[in-house]
Amino acid sequence: MGTTTTENWDREVDVIIMGAGAAGMTAAIVSKNEGLVPLVLEKTDQVGGTSAWSVGMMWFVDSTPMQAAGFKDSFDKARKYFANTVGTSVERSLQEAYIREGRAALDYMLRNSALEVVAVDYPDYQPELEGGMFGRAHAPLEFDARKLGPSFKNLRAPLPAFAPFGGMMLDLVDLLHFLSFTRSPRSFFHVLKRFLRYGVDRLSYHRGTRLVGGNALIARLYKTMLDREIEVLLKSSATRLIIDDGTVVGAEAVRDGQIIRIRARRGVVIATGGYTGNQEMRREHSRKPTVELGLGLPDNVGEGIRLGLSAGGRLDHNSEDTGFYVPMSVLSNETGDKVLWGHFMLDRPKPGFIAVGKDGNRFTNEAASYHDFTLGMFDAGAIPAYLIADAAAVKKYGIGVILPGSLSLRRYEKAGYLFSGRTLAELAGKIGVDPVGLERSVVRNNQFATTGVDADFGKGSSAYNIYKGDPAHSPNPCLGPIKRGPFYAVKLMPGDIGTSRGLVTGGHGEVLDHDNRPIPGLYACGNDMNSPVGGRYIGAGITLGPALTFGYLAALSIARSEHAKVGSEENPPAASNYKVPTA
Repeated sequence: MGTTTTENWDREVDVIIMGAGAAGMTAAIVSKNEGLVPLVLEKTDQVGGTSAWSVGMMWFVDSTPMQAAGFKDSFDKARKYFANTVGTSVERSLQEAYIREGRAALDYMLRNSALEVVAVDYPDYQPELEGGMFGRAHAPLEFDARKLGPSFKNLRAPLPAFAPFGGMMLDLVDLLHFLSFTRSPRSFFHVLKRFLRYGVDRLSYHRGTRLVGGNALIARLYKTMLDREIEVLLKSSATRLIIDDGTVVGAEAVRDGQIIRIRARRGVVIATGGYTGNQEMRREHSRKPTVELGLGLPDNVGEGIRLGLSAGGRLDHNSEDTGFYVPMSVLSNETGDKVLWGHFMLDRPKPGFIAVGKDGNRFTNEAASYHDFTLGMFDAGAIPAYLIADAAAVKKYGIGVILPGSLSLRRYEKAGYLFSGRTLAELAGKIGVDPVGLERSVVRNNQFATTGVDADFGKGSSAYNIYKGDPAHSPNPCLGPIKRGPFYAVKLMPGDIGTSRGLVTGGHGEVLDHDNRPIPGLYACGNDMNSPVGGRYIGAGITLGPALTFGYLAALSIARSEHAKVGSEENPPAASNYKVPTA
């Protein structure tokens, strides 16, 4: 479009950031800390995006928290792991930027925000490959939401699966105590403590104030934004990029039904969360059959990607897999609403569970990562698949939305979520699988449970498998017999926790055009940029780790760009940088 003048603008800032998830909030904090004036546009009425629904893990290489915890890592070691997992599906330069700059991004945020993390003794998803290891997953420390004051209401609540009883957040340690509170006095008092805190919270707040996982991560970033007085316009959706002589100089947004034109003196960052809520884009980009189920925010419909394309950007098409997959089951409750459940770790990897296709045969390692398990569904054509267990396993570990120790399963059967049979043949008839194949699979599983070796798919043979199993069960923490009815099944379909295909960017998040040249003034991060791991899922935190890294890199690049000069008449200097002292 033609040259615009200042009379055309309703607002002027240094950086427009579209989206208030982890990536966008990081870009905003770094921009502010570097002396710029950011403005965050968030189209929903709360901050956090899908990040607030996540477990909050972030994947980094050889970080300061890793070193403090005694984990031995190196960039070269990580490069070998990337070579064995990601390969050539993503530009090496983008992989390298993530490997090398992730540590710098994390250090920066630890110094200059309320973020606090711990390196977790948790395995990469294929730790047996060269370069794989424990310790690269970083978890945010829990956060007291009372510190947010009245702004707590603006923080997106977690998924009900992470906050049962109407809003009491639980982490993995809590879940383990819940599983054993009737058998262990220590667990009993741990659970009692959680309920007492939650009860006090509900006297004054709409949900519990002890935040963990992704909710804690977002709360920590939001607290920093509140303290720095970084402006967030809620219910404000960017609808058009404004381009002057090939440079992105601003955006139009809709707020309260009014169009506002905002000038961005230094740049625009797209961080709207990908297209998990856009079924048309899913049909266009997904592996087939189309992955229709997602645990991402339904409001993420790809508008950021659309804006990037309108400015001359392009999508990456190197990977067949365009999402981070998880097997999912769907419960239709009494009100007709659908509850989506991701089968991450509470049932599949445990002893006494197998998954079969329509032929009744197992098709993959049930204790593999949720991404790899779902790839197994695709590769075997096991769509749908069925998770099979007996009454003892369901009582001990639960299955899907059904919690361990549930006294009555009838309502789940009535809802068509859970299938049961007094015999395996009866169960096979109800779910429509080959009864001979199912019987054969169960017999073979029971033999493996006795020997401790899964000769077909190696369930329980890797460090990752063992981590997800039951450490109290032997000889293999992932293998147990399925022997006494009633027998149960839950239907599994492919789903995802987010999309990975996005705008092609350079190593600083700069959006590239069809000639591989940066589009001046335009950046992308989070699920709007093409993932540095493509369609692979190599470790816990492989979405949020890049979100922070490239949010940081984009903001630094903008702050140091020659697109506009700080201190000029057009771009007066901001207040001096604000540094949070380290504790």
